[in-house]
Amino acid sequence: MTEAGVTYARIARLREDLAARPGSAAALCALGSALWRAGQREEGLTRLQQAVQADPGHADGLTNLGNALSALGRPEEAEHLYRSVLTGRPDDAGMHFNIGCAWLAAGDGSRAEAAFRAVLALRPDDAAALNNLGSALRRQDRPADALDYYRRAVALRPDLAGMHGNVGSALLALGRADAALAHLRTAARLAPDNAEACNNLGGVLLALDQAPEAAGWFRLAVRHDPDHCQARFGLGLALLAQGALRAGWEEYEARWFDPTFTADEPSFEHPAWNGDAPVAGRTVLLHAEQGLGDTLQFVRYAPLLRARGARVVLQVQAPLTALLADLAELVIARDAVPPPFDLHCPLLSLPRAFGTELHSIPASVPYLRVPPAHQALWSARLGKRRRRRIGIAVAGDASHPEDAQRSIPAEAFLAAFAGVDAELHVLQKHIRAGDAPVLAGLHVHDPLIEDFRDTAALVALMDLVVTVDTALAHLAGGLGVPVWVLLQHGADFRWLRKRTDSPWYPTARLFRQPHYGDWRSVLAEVNAALRS
Repeated sequence: MTEAGVTYARIARLREDLAARPGSAAALCALGSALWRAGQREEGLTRLQQAVQADPGHADGLTNLGNALSALGRPEEAEHLYRSVLTGRPDDAGMHFNIGCAWLAAGDGSRAEAAFRAVLALRPDDAAALNNLGSALRRQDRPADALDYYRRAVALRPDLAGMHGNVGSALLALGRADAALAHLRTAARLAPDNAEACNNLGGVLLALDQAPEAAGWFRLAVRHDPDHCQARFGLGLALLAQGALRAGWEEYEARWFDPTFTADEPSFEHPAWNGDAPVAGRTVLLHAEQGLGDTLQFVRYAPLLRARGARVVLQVQAPLTALLADLAELVIARDAVPPPFDLHCPLLSLPRAFGTELHSIPASVPYLRVPPAHQALWSARLGKRRRRRIGIAVAGDASHPEDAQRSIPAEAFLAAFAGVDAELHVLQKHIRAGDAPVLAGLHVHDPLIEDFRDTAALVALMDLVVTVDTALAHLAGGLGVPVWVLLQHGADFRWLRKRTDSPWYPTARLFRQPHYGDWRSVLAEVNAALRS
């Protein structure tokens, strides 16, 4: 008999038992638990509630109903039930563990932390509690603290893949990809058929600039779990990084199946344009979906769509609306309600819709233009050119998940300009507190920069822009200004691999970390290039 058959046979027996003992908390609890495990959640929940009503002190009923409510995302109710059990059994570590799991699943790291610490006060060597306490700390953006507990857990249970995976994940969050690799390889070895272990290994390999091997692990993850959208997305990144654009764009679409990605994205009833439907005479909404740099890079497709006869409505981040005003019939902010339209397409899906490959990247620059009034204003502000002007950006968006790998402390960054006769202009709108004293002696313009028209005017007045991987690189490239981009090891897919030029930006020159975290070599190479 199949497992399901055994379950249903057991449910039948439990129904008979309840009929023989109507109102029995034990019988109601046993039937409710079996129904819940069999997927009959509505009746299962009802029976568990009846068990607790029949005997408010029935520990199994309270526990199993708490587990059900926790799974339904109702942690406060679950905790109340677990604490009812603790009233009679205050040293029950399992109840504290259940409370922690309920809050961890709900995303409340602080409450989960308190519960798991209560477990460890009773059972200091509880590997599961140590591991989950690490996860509660990760929820609070405390990866260094989390790592300590993950390591204690893996020392107790070195045979568990998930615990090695958590150590690797914390190390990766701390920018220690080399150290993370060993643990993630161990996790994949211990659980070779686990899609998450394969996906995590692929992710760290991609960060370590090993895109071909990363693609293999992402494919294995998808083979084990065809619905694993993060693995499909990772495969897309690995393919795109290697220049396999057509296949990469297809897998890159998996982002739309990831709830963490789509949570803040609008949904549309109108059909999406994927390149097949004719657009002549139709209104197409192109909408930004990620960062400012992404918008600046892929907005180049808007004129191509207009050339096919489409009326384009461009919905982008508010700081970009004025700069991009001439690229569409109408440009609106992301929070604005668009006018009626026939089709829509996210900006980063346009390369797929146009069938873009390496040889067909639309790289005619400039495709961005500075409003003449802003150009005149900033030309007057800077005055007569006396020396070579170099614009710089040492940091990008602090909220970017890879900011720690992409940004460079200002003091270290300026080593690239030692002995260089040039006028340095800081082009960032936001300067971090730690960088401000170092940059104060340069030409700093952030108080006068209101939106990207001002930044674009400043960029256009530079002889060269030297920047980390942030929106400024795409702005300079789109304006056709010479730009040197300083890239982390295993840089973003759009910069491809093993090349110093960019097929997206003819005026760009790329300087890559030879090893993970090695900015010293990059800055020395930039300095040599500037001095020569």
